[in-house]
Amino acid sequence: MDADPEAAEAVAARRYWALQFTRLAGIFTTFTGAMFVVGRIDAGDAGAIIGPALFVAGPLLFFVAPVLLARKWKRDQP
Repeated sequence: MDADPEAAEAVAARRYWALQFTRLAGIFTTFTGAMFVVGRIDAGDAGAIIGPALFVAGPLLFFVAPVLLARKWKRDQP
């Protein structure tokens, strides 16, 4: 255990919020990609590439990135 419980709590809080903001970024990325796909955001020919890419990257960011972060944090513990 850490000698300083307040420091451990601060690290846990930072990690919690990092996970939540990562998930929120995934939601925004997915919605932005969907808006490109349906034409709500006009980006010309680039929108046909950017939209689907963002639409796929968003769920990956929402579901996969937090798991990878948590796994990394568990591995880095002494």
